[in-house]
Amino acid sequence: MKVNVVLTFIASFFAFALTAQDISNSSYSYFGLGNKNRVGHPVFESTGNISGIYADSTILNFYNPASYSLLKPGKILLSTSLCGQFSLLNENDQSSYFPSASLHHIAMAMSVKKFLGISFGLKPYLSKGYSFTYNQFTGQDSLTHQYEGKGNFQQLYFGLATSILDKESTTFSLGGNISYLFGFLDKRRDSRLISSATAGGVEVKRTRVSSFHYDLGIFFRQKVGNNHLFKIAATLEPSQEIASSFSDALYYSQDINNPVLFDTLFYSNCESENCNINLPLELDLSFAYSFRFSGRVVNNKKRFSQITLMAGFNQSDWSNYMPHDGLSPSIKFAEKTQLSFGLSYVPETKYLEKALITKWYERLNYRMGYFDRKLPYTINEIEVHDFGMTFGLGMPIVIQQSLSSLNFSLVLGKRGLQNENIVEENYVGINFGLILSPSN
Repeated sequence: MKVNVVLTFIASFFAFALTAQDISNSSYSYFGLGNKNRVGHPVFESTGNISGIYADSTILNFYNPASYSLLKPGKILLSTSLCGQFSLLNENDQSSYFPSASLHHIAMAMSVKKFLGISFGLKPYLSKGYSFTYNQFTGQDSLTHQYEGKGNFQQLYFGLATSILDKESTTFSLGGNISYLFGFLDKRRDSRLISSATAGGVEVKRTRVSSFHYDLGIFFRQKVGNNHLFKIAATLEPSQEIASSFSDALYYSQDINNPVLFDTLFYSNCESENCNINLPLELDLSFAYSFRFSGRVVNNKKRFSQITLMAGFNQSDWSNYMPHDGLSPSIKFAEKTQLSFGLSYVPETKYLEKALITKWYERLNYRMGYFDRKLPYTINEIEVHDFGMTFGLGMPIVIQQSLSSLNFSLVLGKRGLQNENIVEENYVGINFGLILSPSN
């Protein structure tokens, strides 16, 4: 049974790897390398984008590799999710609407020995996706510029974790992921006379990466009495140089929509070490406190409920980052920080033992959160923030003692400030996830 599951997963994995895309539809992905910190996973995103603190037998957490060794022995977890986002841009009393959807990840994890766990799969790293128009009025020769960006970096990863201490009251584990980072980012600008339908110039800039990458994680859990549980987690992405190449091309064409007609005016290509990308160190810290309402009676039934409070902090310094195509005078890269808070409530934690006497809504995991992220750049010396509220549900699939679940998250967010002459982006993120664990 488990061999068939693994073979099916591997076949699905390679099919997904050939077509995987993590699509962004934010105008703010224009800057730098694009959007890097959208978690996308419905479990973690529903609690304010806090991810490192999750480590148990029901969730595959590839954001903190220390979690792999804490999976239930003999159990296999398969995980995938679908992300959707709907963005509304407001600038100078004009509004535009952009939807997008993509598969987020496909991953597998298992505990191979009592203190050892592994995971592998394909997960997103960052993405770029935008489209906007700028009109340049210069008299009779006024121009219109169409800007478009697309692409993503993916991670084909393998992770290993070990539990240094695994007792009933105290747990401490550490782990790491090593991955192959690959993909491309394209930036295109079409420029033409407003009076012309198709003739004009086209500039295309492409960044491609093909490099190894690694990240580390630790997890600590302390039980105090029967009803109190404290968790601390940290993940670290050390500063790394990523092998990359960069090309810049400028064309003229009578029809900018037909590449066959392009005449090359300029082309440059850089594949040396001078074009490598230097990623800054990124640190993520998260904390959680859980309180279990042990054995309280509700409707003549003894219920074991649990509420969890979470907090997270993420920091990386991009002030020394220099994009291949240079910097606009109005843009300065800076330190990026994120502060998050989350809340989780489970009416009945022992839903497997009480599957026949509990209602479906008593087994759900109710989640909500808040995040405030300072983006890694300033525009005209103004900080740009991305903040929002998150909500989610986790629905366990109670069949033959399975640890499978369906998960859903909703994000209501906002980027930018329209009253500061910066594009205001309001967005709604909707994510669906499936975690499968074959029953015994």
